[in-house]
Amino acid sequence: EALPLADNSCDAVVCTLTLCSVVDPTKSVAEIKRVLKPGGKFLFWEHVLSETDKVLAQEQIDLTPNQVKRADGCHLDRRTGEVIRSAGFKHVDLEYMELENFRFLNPTVCGIATA
Repeated sequence: EALPLADNSCDAVVCTLTLCSVVDPTKSVAEIKRVLKPGGKFLFWEHVLSETDKVLAQEQIDLTPNQVKRADGCHLDRRTGEVIRSAGFKHVDLEYMELENFRFLNPTVCGIATA
C-alpha cells in the first residue's frame, strides 16, 4: 500500500491475485497510479465477488472472514474492478471473466489501465 518508488517512475506495474490480500485496495491502486509514468500501464488479474451468481456471491461474502484468517488476508468478496475503474486512470480496458472449476476464486477481472 506504500510503494518505495518515486512518483512517475515506472513504465508498468503488474499485479496478479494480490489486491484481494491488501488492507486497503483503494490506497494500493492509488499508489500504483502514483508510481506510473504518464501513459504507463497497470496490468492486472484479480479474483472478485460474483456479479452474476447471487448464491455464489453470498457464499463468497459468508466465507471471507475465515478465508482472511487462513489465506494471508485474502478476501473473496472484493469488487476490485470497480476500485480500478474509480482510480482515475486515463483508460481502463477491463474484462470480467467466469472461469470453470475455480469455485470461490471465480470470477476474475483482468486488463490494462493506462495512467
